[in-house]
Amino acid sequence: MRGMTSRAGARIAALLLPAALLLPTAAFAQTASYDDGAGDAEALNVGATLGELIGGAPTEGPFFLDAPAETSTDIVRTTIDHATKRLTLTVQFRELVDVEEHSVEFRLFTPRVRYLLNVGMSGGRTEADLVLMGFRGNGTYHANRDPLQPCRSVRARYDLAASTLTTSVPTACIGAQKWVQVAALATRFKVTPLEDGSANLAGYADDAFRGGVSLKSKGRSPKIRRG
Repeated sequence: MRGMTSRAGARIAALLLPAALLLPTAAFAQTASYDDGAGDAEALNVGATLGELIGGAPTEGPFFLDAPAETSTDIVRTTIDHATKRLTLTVQFRELVDVEEHSVEFRLFTPRVRYLLNVGMSGGRTEADLVLMGFRGNGTYHANRDPLQPCRSVRARYDLAASTLTTSVPTACIGAQKWVQVAALATRFKVTPLEDGSANLAGYADDAFRGGVSLKSKGRSPKIRRG
């Protein structure tokens, strides 16, 4: 079942993070925080999306529904610290209650290339993976897995008491870029087994830099200069 939810998460992430993003804005200082409205997390409309996730045609209806009661993926603040040696990203949630099958997918945009930083909790373990997307998406490698491009000090930690997720990568892992922009999407999937042997699948998502979730565009922070 965990494999199914992981595959579903990957498919949803692919839908939610298209190339058409908000236009870049002016560069700011080394550290900046950005608030996001509380109560704007959305629920996956399983009836309208399950068909597409398994390769068929989706049924009619919106992909997402309002979910004001969902707190574990409801991002309220994102802090970016682009220091000399490490880039640290801290996401504050409204109330981090359920972290199983919880993840945040970050897109890191730099002057030359872009990176994908996946952080999530599965099986009680926090995992982080940095992937080089290449120029305009050409060429990829897992920076903290490829022995030819080692970057093994990618860190991530959930703090349930503070309702935060903090992750960081050495700036050397992303080429010590002069500036970085960040896009972030939090998702959570929950599978509830039923007595008849079937299961209910629930999914939730929130964009760190815009209200709600859009399949057509993704919020992005301003440029944050390296300290």
